[in-house]
Amino acid sequence: MTLDNERLPVLIVGAGPVGLTMALALDIAGIKFRIIDKAPHRSEKSKALGVHARTLELLESLGMVDTFLQHGHIVHSTNIYNGSKKLVHLSLDEIQSPYPFALMIPQSETEKVLAEELAERGISIEREMEVTNFTQDEDSITATVKRNDGSEELIQTNWLLGCDGAHSTVRHTLGLKFEGATYDEGFATIDCYVDWNHADDELTGFVSEDGIVFFFPMGNRRYRIIADGPMHKPDDVLTLEQMQTIVNDRCGSVIPLSDPVWITWFAINRRSVQQYRQGRAFVSGDAAHVHSPVMGQGMNTGMQDALNLAWKLELVEKGIAAPDLLNSYQDERHPIGQKLLKNTDAMTKLVTIRNPIAQQVRNHLIPVLAHQEVVQERACKTLSMVGLNYRSSSIVGEYREPINRTLEHPIADVPAWLDFGHGPAPGDRAPDGEIHTSGAAEPSRLFEQIRGFTHFALLFTGLQNSATTLSEFETIVEHIRKQYSEFVRCLVISTDKVPPPTELEQLCLLDNDGSLHHKYGAAHSCLYLIRPDGYVGFRSQPVDAAQLQKYFEKAYAITPLVAEARL
Repeated sequence: MTLDNERLPVLIVGAGPVGLTMALALDIAGIKFRIIDKAPHRSEKSKALGVHARTLELLESLGMVDTFLQHGHIVHSTNIYNGSKKLVHLSLDEIQSPYPFALMIPQSETEKVLAEELAERGISIEREMEVTNFTQDEDSITATVKRNDGSEELIQTNWLLGCDGAHSTVRHTLGLKFEGATYDEGFATIDCYVDWNHADDELTGFVSEDGIVFFFPMGNRRYRIIADGPMHKPDDVLTLEQMQTIVNDRCGSVIPLSDPVWITWFAINRRSVQQYRQGRAFVSGDAAHVHSPVMGQGMNTGMQDALNLAWKLELVEKGIAAPDLLNSYQDERHPIGQKLLKNTDAMTKLVTIRNPIAQQVRNHLIPVLAHQEVVQERACKTLSMVGLNYRSSSIVGEYREPINRTLEHPIADVPAWLDFGHGPAPGDRAPDGEIHTSGAAEPSRLFEQIRGFTHFALLFTGLQNSATTLSEFETIVEHIRKQYSEFVRCLVISTDKVPPPTELEQLCLLDNDGSLHHKYGAAHSCLYLIRPDGYVGFRSQPVDAAQLQKYFEKAYAITPLVAEARL
């Protein structure tokens, strides 16, 4: 065995949804990689099913959301019953996202559309190739890869990304403990046709003394059905007749099932690693955390892991940021993974309660709580994942003039200072909103304008737009172009009270009614730096190039001299 002549920037191990998402993001970023998988072909089983609003927003940044929407089935609400009594109705229409719903799309289809997009980009998945071992030093990783024919290859790479699932070879080789436990219950699942009159755009669940059964619509009256039960051995057979009995008993009526395409018993675990990075190797998705599927967030969390890491790898690989930036992957994603484990564990225990008295208490309290507006709003944010944030991250920041300096200005500046405080905080998801582009008859959305998986500096003119502000923006834009053009694009959000100078005209988006300014707390001029994963990295009021420079120096270890050397 000999090493390849050229060291590989990135080796992705695993071609499931997480690895494929990572590959697409890296290709958009212009980072070379190879993606390998030990399976001879992609999964043909539906497995993970739901894609939530936050993940759809990220897929939009990759230019893939329309394809997913074409292949998926939209669900607008969730209903939970006890017999014929409705305990919960949760409408997803109130999610504050351009995608106020859940998209049901089988994992097999998710893998297909991502792989097809990579193929169109000239990227092929190298199958029947398995990492059997790897070693690393300060400069690189050397991985031994075994092919199906028994031959082996040594691949030297800067970074190794373990996206290889719950039985991850990368995790095992790193010696990372997968701490947690297996649930006492077993679970039965079937994908089949259901003959009933429930709406096809609603997720429907039943809780009973015997257990739970949930119906996840896949379109055309086909459903994924999941029910809890006693623990079974992996090779125990589950039949359509058994599933029919479970459904009839727990739903309180006969609901005919037919035409099954996948039926099995399975066990679920709640496990995670404490370290997502060890040296030059990383783990993402199920390789880092597995949990109950009750909220349908596992695949989503893994895909979001991938996009959090991908943009940081780009900056490091291109020599823009220091390698220490990659430490923030652990700092940001590990707490998200732990929160996911906690939430799904609590929800699983709630719906699988066996004690009759506890069941009665649950069935009484849930309807009362579910009708509270604040509970509905929080549930929507949690399920859709739009409420996740990185406020405690070490690589987010802001600059605001102290209130005492603001008080030296005219009194109108004080409300503006307070308004900015109510805008999205550093680490928050950047909100979407209607926007107008020059010459377009129909309005657009901000998210449509910030596609491309890169940083965007949004320069808000403020509600009282002025020629002076626009002149200052010219200087700021020129500074950003000189120092950070490799990874930052500028957009000016204007209320159109003053026409922009020619130099800014192509960058200007019109917020005619000021609604986007209000969402961002931009009564006066301000700057928001939006990361490729759609979160606020930095914000400032007033707009100050020196403060932006200090942020990049601290968070990314980018200095002006380094930036100038790259021009």
